[in-house]
Amino acid sequence: MKLLKESGYFFLLWFVVMLLGSTFFFFLSVSITPYHFILSFIVAGIIDYFFTRKESHWHFFLKKMVLCILLVSVSILISCLLFDRSSDGNTYHKDAIGVLKEGWNPVYESSKDWIEKREGDDKSLTDYSIWIDHYAKANWIIASNFYAFTGNIESGKAMNFLSIYIVFSILFSFLQTKISWKKAFLLSLAVVFNPITAAQLFTYYNDQLVCLYLFLAVFFLIRIDDNRKDQLSWYGYLLTFILLANIKFNGLGYLLVFSFFFVCRYLYQAYRKKEFFPTFRKLCLFFIPLFIVSFLLAGYTTYVKNTLDHQNPFFPLYDENGEDIITQQQPKGFLKMNSFEKLWIATFSKANNLLENQETTLKIPFTVSKSEIIPAMSNDLRISGWGLFFSGILLLSIFTLIRYYRSYQKESWILYTLFITIFLLIIMSESWWARYTPHFYFFPLFTLYILLCYGKKKWFSTIFIVYLFLNSLIPLLGNSYYTLTQSIKILKDFHALSHQEIIIEEKGMHGILYNLKDYQISYELQENIEGKELYYHYLEYKEK
Repeated sequence: MKLLKESGYFFLLWFVVMLLGSTFFFFLSVSITPYHFILSFIVAGIIDYFFTRKESHWHFFLKKMVLCILLVSVSILISCLLFDRSSDGNTYHKDAIGVLKEGWNPVYESSKDWIEKREGDDKSLTDYSIWIDHYAKANWIIASNFYAFTGNIESGKAMNFLSIYIVFSILFSFLQTKISWKKAFLLSLAVVFNPITAAQLFTYYNDQLVCLYLFLAVFFLIRIDDNRKDQLSWYGYLLTFILLANIKFNGLGYLLVFSFFFVCRYLYQAYRKKEFFPTFRKLCLFFIPLFIVSFLLAGYTTYVKNTLDHQNPFFPLYDENGEDIITQQQPKGFLKMNSFEKLWIATFSKANNLLENQETTLKIPFTVSKSEIIPAMSNDLRISGWGLFFSGILLLSIFTLIRYYRSYQKESWILYTLFITIFLLIIMSESWWARYTPHFYFFPLFTLYILLCYGKKKWFSTIFIVYLFLNSLIPLLGNSYYTLTQSIKILKDFHALSHQEIIIEEKGMHGILYNLKDYQISYELQENIEGKELYYHYLEYKEK
C-alpha cells in the first residue's frame, strides 16, 4: 500500500517538475527537447528521495522507480496505439503540442508568428492560434515532453492514464485506513472513472484532467480541515494547485473558489480557538509563494502574457472583444433560460448533442431510449452529459443525503463542500454543460461514501452502486470499442502510406498532420479533392 501511495505522489511531483522545468527553460530560450522528459524524471526522483529517505530504505525507493518506469511505459504504449478521435483533440490541442515539440517558445513568440516563419507550412495552420497562445498550457507542455521523447504525438495522452493512477492511488491509500479495502476500492474507482473521464480517456480533451485534479484538490482540503498538521496533504495540495491552475481557466476558477471557502473555514475555526493571527500568518506564508510559482512562473505564458497584451488574464474568454464558444453550441431554447433552468433541462432530458435550432426532450429518470445510445458515446455530450442514469442517481443522492443526515452530520465537510458546489452551479450560467461542471459529481460521490459508511439497507446501496458504475461504463465501453476498432484501421493505413507522398484535404484538423509526420508520410495540402478517407472521416487523400 505504501508503494501505491508514494508512486502516486511521485507522478504528481514529476508532472509539476516537468511543467516548471520546461517553463524555466523557455525563459532561457531553450524549447522542448527529448532530454526534458528524462531530466525532469531524474530531478523529480532526486527531490522525492530527499524527502522520503528518512522513512524508506533505498531498496524501497528503487522498487518505486521501477514501478513508475513500468507504468509510464505501459501508458505510453497504450496511448500510441489508440488514436484521439475528438475534434478538439485533433485541432488546437494537437496543434499546441506539435508546435511546442517542434520548437515554439511561448515566452517570447506567438504560435502564429512562429508557424508563419516555418518553411513549407500552409498559413491556414494558424487558424487556432488564438486558443494556443492564450489558453492555459500545463497539459500541452507535459504532453509535448512525451511527444519529444517518443516521436509520437499520441503518446502525450499517457498523462490521462497516469493522472487516473495518481488520484486513485492517493485516495485508496488513505480511505483503506478508514474503511474496508473493498469499500475504499469502490469509492476510489467511482472517483476516477466518472462519466467525463470515461468519455475523454483516449483523447486530448482536458476536462477529464480538470475533473480528476479538482477532486484531488478538494480531497486534500478536506484532509487539512480534519488535521491542520497533515504535512503530506499540504504537500499534495501544493502540487495539485500548481498543476490544476495551469490546465484550464475553469479549473483555476473552481480551485480558487473551493480553496477560498475552505480557508475561510480554517480561519473561523482558528478564531474560535483564539489562534486567528498565527493561522492567518501561516496561510499567507503558504499561499503567497504558491501563487507566485503558479501564476508568475508556471502561468507566465498564459496569465501574465494575457494581462500584459490584453489586460485580461483570461483572454480570449470573459472579454468583451473575446470569443463566444457557448451560444452556437447550446439548444435554441436555452437562449431564454436562466442558469437553473438550463441545468434542470440538461440533467433531466434525453441524451443528445443538440444543435442551436433543436429542442430538448424530458425523460423519466432511469429510463433509456434507443436514440440516446450513440450520443452517450460522445467525448462531449451536451444534454444529459453526466450520463444516461445521472438524473435518477441525483434524485437518489438527494434522498440519501436527507435520509442519513443524522448519521453523517458530524462530518460537516460533506454539507460544506456540497454548499460550495451548489453555489458554483447557481452563479455559473453554463452549469448545464457537464464537462464544465466537474463539481456536480460530488453529489453521487458523497452519497456513495455515506452509503458505504452508514448505509443500513444493503439492497439500496447495491442498487445505487450498480447504477453509478453502469452510468460510467456505457461511455467507457462505447469509446473503448470505437476507438480500438478505428485505431486498428488507422495504424494499417499509416503503415501502408509510410514514406510515401500523398495529397490531402484535412478539413481543419491540422493536428493530424503531426501524425502523418510521425509515420514519415509526406503530404501536400489541397482543397476539394476526391479521394479516400483517412483517420476516421477527418481527412481525404490520394496518392501522388
